Amino acid sequence: MPELCRYDVRSLAALKSIFQASHSLAPHREHMESTPLAIPMTPAQPQLTIIAAPFRLRGFDLEVGHRANTRFGTTLITGHPGFDESLDESARRTFLQWIGCDAQYIEQLYTLSTERVDKREVAVSFIALFRQDACVGPSDNRMHWSLVDGLEIQDDIHRMVFDYALLRLRAKFGYTNIAFHLLPESFTLSELQQTYEHVLGHPVDKRNFRRRMTASGTLINTNEVRRDGSHRPAALFEFATQDDHAAYLTPSWAAATFSHRRDESDSGT
Repeated sequence: MPELCRYDVRSLAALKSIFQASHSLAPHREHMESTPLAIPMTPAQPQLTIIAAPFRLRGFDLEVGHRANTRFGTTLITGHPGFDESLDESARRTFLQWIGCDAQYIEQLYTLSTERVDKREVAVSFIALFRQDACVGPSDNRMHWSLVDGLEIQDDIHRMVFDYALLRLRAKFGYTNIAFHLLPESFTLSELQQTYEHVLGHPVDKRNFRRRMTASGTLINTNEVRRDGSHRPAALFEFATQDDHAAYLTPSWAAATFSHRRDESDSGT
């Protein structure tokens, strides 16, 4: 019995402590019951966006495709990956929806993580090239083409993508035959030189340019000529597509990303 009483005393002491604690909280009970519990919120996943810079030649002027009069002002074209699409497939679909035809060349440029006022965004940027005779017109009436010189893009992220895409395009003109994706199937050496000059933004020496291009092994003489006005007929050339240096330093598993163009022999005709 003495042992049992000792435990009863301890139990009464514990109950007394609980009662005192409950009594001290009574004045705050109404506030506690009306205040919801703070439940930790899982941060929203960042939105994945494709920002695309399409280029083409009109005549021999280099143009970029863009949107105008958005809430951010002038911007590049954008899209969002589908659930069952790769990034490259999403980029091709984005270009097709906005421009109305397949790009001759697509390359993924850079991935940026940005934070806007109301959301966080991961932007994957792409560059694409279109032949000047490939598309009849844009499939989306919000799509515009403007000269690259003097184009003002207000949005900081879109301007960064545009600046880098143009820099990348000009750089690749120095060590690849990427010009192949901007020109018609056949062209003269004068047209090829004008393409280089308009993309690079400065003149090139005619004699050195022709010697370098003919010695590069990337041109094929079609044995056909074309007369423009009163000038003597000019020889027509094609690029040797089996030696497409646009995919230089590109791993084999990514080669399909770069060129969508095929020879007639590849298409079975």
